[in-house]
Parts: sequence; C-alpha cells; structure tokens
Amino acid sequence: MKMAAGRKLSRGNWICIFFLVFANCQLQTANCFAQRSATFGIQFKPIFPVGFLGTGKQTVQVDSVNMKFDLALQGGWNFGMVIRKNMTKLLALETGINYVKRKYHMDAIDEDYSESSEFRIIGYEIPLSLLAYIRLGEYIFMNASLGASADMYASNVQSSGMYHSTLTVRNHTFQAAIIANLGWELRTDKSGYFYLGASLHRPFDYELTTKVHYDRDPKELDVYQPLSGSYLTLDVRYFFPEGPKKKK
Repeated sequence: MKMAAGRKLSRGNWICIFFLVFANCQLQTANCFAQRSATFGIQFKPIFPVGFLGTGKQTVQVDSVNMKFDLALQGGWNFGMVIRKNMTKLLALETGINYVKRKYHMDAIDEDYSESSEFRIIGYEIPLSLLAYIRLGEYIFMNASLGASADMYASNVQSSGMYHSTLTVRNHTFQAAIIANLGWELRTDKSGYFYLGASLHRPFDYELTTKVHYDRDPKELDVYQPLSGSYLTLDVRYFFPEGPKKKK
C-alpha cells in the first residue's frame, strides 16, 4: 500500500509540474498573439479505435471463476477551436481548446451467460504543438506537428446491466498526453484554409480506471481495468481568412 501511495504522489507531482510549465507557455503564447496576428479555425475529429495503438478492446480474464470482461472503445468525436501563429516560413505554434466525447462498450461473459453495458466519457483538452510545413505546390502544404496536451475529465461515470455495474473514475484531475499529427492543407486568400489529416493522442499514463462489480449467484467479484485514453482521429479543419495585411 505504501508503494502504491508513493507512486501516485510521484505521478501527481509530474502532472502538476507539466501543467505549470504548460500554463506558462500558454501565457507567453497569448502575449505573442496579442502583439501579432494569428489564424483562427475550428476542427472536427472523429475518433477511431485501433488495436495496435492500444486503443482497441481490453480483456480481463478471471480464470478462478471462468469469467471474462471485455472493455472496448467504440468511437467518439473531438470538436474545438484552433489558434495558429506562424513563427517562420516553415514553423508555427498551435493551441486551442477541445471538447471530447468517447463511447465505451463493456461485455461480462460468464460460463453460460453474457450481458453488456455502455458508457460515455466527456473530457476537455488544451493542446500546444509545434507545426512544421512542407510546401508541395502553390496552394498545397503538408504539415506535421508534435506537442503535448493537458487533459481534464468532467466527472466519474456509472453504468449497469442486470447482474453487473461499472464505475469509471479519473486517476487525476489534470493529466498529460503527447499528441502527433500529419495532414495536408489547401490555402486560399479569400476562402481560408482547408485541412485534412490524422492525429494520435496518447497519454503518458492511464487516465481512467473502470471498476466492474459482478453479482450473479453463486459468483460475486470486483474487477479493475485501467483505461489508457489513447485514440486515433481523422482531422477536418477550417481556418478563417486572415484578411488584408497592413502595410508596415
């Protein structure tokens, strides 16, 4: 028990340090935006589970009672605002805020019986990324970015079936994740920028834990399953036109 408590404290300290550094970067970015023009946009990102990235089905096998519990990400979406500031002709800084909704499906499989339930996780993300451009044509650009995100979850979530119930809890209030992105962009002066790409969101540690309570005579047990919070998205973005540039 002492070792587990010490590990939690250590993770919490790392998360607090990350968030303080992240908040300072956000303040510096805001000052930069206040002094110079920025490009504003909106994005919509459908979420897909991918097994080899650890975002697919997770299984807990309880051999002593011959039971199995399957917990799987079914999908979801990410919607938010993007702020981009060019630093050079090849580099830019991106930040914003996102609303994230993910849907999970849980199966409790007994020897001669099975049942399922579903629940949804609501969260918020504040990303900060360094973006690099590669120009492919007069109006076409290829982008790649790498950065970090501060993740927050609204509340704990419950669901239930006939013989089981689940409780999914946050491991920390603020949690850190690494984010990576690759995409292509069509830029026009009058109509704005149109972007299509893909992103990976991967937390540094497990962000959520699901407790499953199963009670069907003569079996009664509790099972704990950590959720990584990792996911892959298809990114669709639109950036508003910058408007006419002022002459120096």
